[in-house]
Amino acid sequence: MAASVLARRELAGPYLLTPQRRDAVLGEIRELALPSIEIRPSATGRTDWLAGAGRALGFPDSFGANFDALFDSLCDRELLPQPTLVLRLGNTTGLDEAGCDTLIAVLQAAADEWRDQGRSLWALFDGPGLDLDALPR
Repeated sequence: MAASVLARRELAGPYLLTPQRRDAVLGEIRELALPSIEIRPSATGRTDWLAGAGRALGFPDSFGANFDALFDSLCDRELLPQPTLVLRLGNTTGLDEAGCDTLIAVLQAAADEWRDQGRSLWALFDGPGLDLDALPR
């Protein structure tokens, strides 16, 4: 197999995972033994969605279920000590368009912080209609 894009720290961030690439990318995640967390909260609003994401990520009960708390928790090396982490996100219907845009911005900022720490945070969305570039090859 050619070198995986998931090994390229400088590209880490939020991307759309197209249906055509889904199986191949999931195979790369397994082959590279990358830690991966699926985040698909069943939610009816922003706070519920963020609370579900916090549970999926194993954040403490004190997690504030807002975007500032999400950023802070994602960047907390005690909570997420991995050198590389792949987040697989779906079911964003609980977020309105502004919430999705903010989530993407938070994940990009967290990925930038991880990169500054010499780590890689990938956020792969499988939801349609998101304003995101597809995961590069």
